[in-house]
Amino acid sequence: MPTDRRQFLLQVAVIAAGVGSHAQAAASDQRASTVPTPRAAALMTAFGLKYPILCAGMAGAAMPELAIAISNAGGLGALGSGGAPADKLRQLIEQIRAGTKQPFAVNYLLDEDPVTVQVALDAGAPIIQFAWGIPTSEVARAIHKAGAKMGIQVGSALGARRALDVGSDYLICQGIEAGGHVQATKPLYEVLGAVIEEAKTIPVIAAGGIANGAHIRRALQAGASGVLIGTRFVATKEASVHDDYKTALTRAHADDTVLTVCFSGSAKDPDDAWPNAPHRVLRNGTFEKWEAAGCPPVGKRPGEGDVLTTNIVNGRTKSRYATNMPRPDDRGALADLAMYAGRGVDAIRDIPSAGELVTRLWKECLADA
Repeated sequence: MPTDRRQFLLQVAVIAAGVGSHAQAAASDQRASTVPTPRAAALMTAFGLKYPILCAGMAGAAMPELAIAISNAGGLGALGSGGAPADKLRQLIEQIRAGTKQPFAVNYLLDEDPVTVQVALDAGAPIIQFAWGIPTSEVARAIHKAGAKMGIQVGSALGARRALDVGSDYLICQGIEAGGHVQATKPLYEVLGAVIEEAKTIPVIAAGGIANGAHIRRALQAGASGVLIGTRFVATKEASVHDDYKTALTRAHADDTVLTVCFSGSAKDPDDAWPNAPHRVLRNGTFEKWEAAGCPPVGKRPGEGDVLTTNIVNGRTKSRYATNMPRPDDRGALADLAMYAGRGVDAIRDIPSAGELVTRLWKECLADA
């Protein structure tokens, strides 16, 4: 096991015994007026964090530069594995480990088999995180055998129970306010309490529409151990998306977002397909054409096959309805691509460095008494 991860996990193991009692004490007063709450303090101690702020593992946007900046600032950075082949994933993890000595997570979407989990573990990933499904018992055992931690995103108390049954070390409770692909079916605060009750002493991270200090404080006072933030971190200097996308987020409002199945895949790229997966995006020309046509299924969507952008480095194109967001080297009709955004966009009005943002968010949280 790599030395840095061994030291981190040793620290976790030493204090783990105290986490349960901390959380039990907090359970009787989930709406504590002070921040950090006992639950948040226990999470920060157990995972070696300065702040209970985690980055969503956004495929394409959450790359090493963003993960490094957030982890070095005291939060938990994340890498969106995005189906990267083994050699590429190993390279990305090694890049993160070269840039930070702090913990970070590698995120997998379980719409595909997580075939590179062992590669991530061998490369030194201290935390493996899953969304859109529950990993198999075999995968969970491999993670724990390597001495790593495992987090699973859920949208209900029953989902929480299934995640706990396979040994999840923490849960991410997502609400429909979230940007990107949304597995949730209820608003965050309609389900958070039930998930916390099901989890008992296991940390629960709140996700969905969280973009400023007031949002963080509300989640912690509702009993969450921490928060998972996505859209707000897309609008930072280190996020690996096009600047036009970042700027669009700074100008958007919550009602500019829509939960849809519009961007379910490009007709020109079968590997891009992700049918029947709801996602929250900014309304744009592609969505409006599709909506005006009656929200038709794949094969009948207006403008299917239209090539919207070309990457000036690798020559790859993106077509209308592609699931992929605008990347820095894309050129063309960027505004018609999927621009994932949660309802917290009202709080996004600038594009700071991610490290600066982590510190600012926590100061806002403390100031919002």
